Amino acid sequence: MNGSTIDNMSTTPHGPGPDCHIANDAERAAAFGNVYECWGDERPIDEYVAWRMQSVQHARATWYVGTVDGVVATSLGAYPIVLRAAEKSWPGYAIGAVHTPPEFRRRGYAATLLDWGLQQQLAGGAQFGLLYSDIKPEYYGGMGYRLCDSHYAWAVPRPGDHASSGRLEQFDPAEMADGLAELYVAAQSSRSIWIERDSVYWDWVRGRYVGHNWFWWIDAGADHPSGYIQLKSTETESRVFDWGVLPGADERAFWETVLQWAATQGVARIGGWLPSSDAIAGCFDVTPRIKELTMLSPLTAEAPWNDAYSTDAAWFTECDHI
Repeated sequence: MNGSTIDNMSTTPHGPGPDCHIANDAERAAAFGNVYECWGDERPIDEYVAWRMQSVQHARATWYVGTVDGVVATSLGAYPIVLRAAEKSWPGYAIGAVHTPPEFRRRGYAATLLDWGLQQQLAGGAQFGLLYSDIKPEYYGGMGYRLCDSHYAWAVPRPGDHASSGRLEQFDPAEMADGLAELYVAAQSSRSIWIERDSVYWDWVRGRYVGHNWFWWIDAGADHPSGYIQLKSTETESRVFDWGVLPGADERAFWETVLQWAATQGVARIGGWLPSSDAIAGCFDVTPRIKELTMLSPLTAEAPWNDAYSTDAAWFTECDHI
């Protein structure tokens, strides 16, 4: 959810710039009302704004606004994150909901606010920036962000098409918090870059996704989980929001078990943000994402960069999307 209507690609301020600052409650509500044109839903706008004001997801961010004559002319959210790379933890921030109302576009206001927000984050010790772009990546590329691999993968599960290895067992992520966090770290640790989740972050995840279902994958002959999956199920699909498989476990067997389970549940299709691993490519139809493109930026000279980060960021899951 990032920048689909920011400034029609303008990065150069025209005329006096906006007054950039951290939003007060009234300005935050105004910004949330502005974004309704892009990310609203079936609720009336007043109910939508009230929801965002109380939302667990949006409460984690610091909201920046640029005002003109006291009117919110551009806005964005800055969410704290920590990335693991080069055997170290790197604090950073993820940018969400970059938006400029139609009457203020083509003036470079969003670029001004993005730069102001960057300076705030650098002063606070940020080393990495992360965003998921809904617009041409060249816009953020000009600000130092690097495009990473981003895919969708979907499958239509049919009974008998997949040889299940093991079983899925549903669990409560609050009751199994420690085990889930440990499995997540073990599953991610082979990647060159990944998003760290401390206990506060996990609380945020559980608060965001109250209606989602979580399952352990227990391989055939095993006593303990070798993987897990988080699903959002609707009448039309089951969407994968998070997943992980232990190093050394059979990832293809994991996905075969998931697809066989989905077939027995009558799921019409299953998938979502998934990397193009050999196991996934063998079970799903994998295509490039055209929106919500993962982009990373090392913000300081100390922050590392390796081209493998662009590939391994494909394993970032929709669970972390803002």
